[in-house]
Amino acid sequence: MAKGTQVICESVFKSVDKKERKKEFTRRWIELVNQREKDEGYNSAG
Repeated sequence: MAKGTQVICESVFKSVDKKERKKEFTRRWIELVNQREKDEGYNSAG
């Protein structure tokens, strides 16, 4: 990687273990759904 380059996106699915990758994928998907629901709740309140 070049000097001064900042990594802004990093893979969270580096594990070789298929079960661990599936668990991490599900956890990240839940985070996205929760964030979306939180945002929708905020927008509909106002």
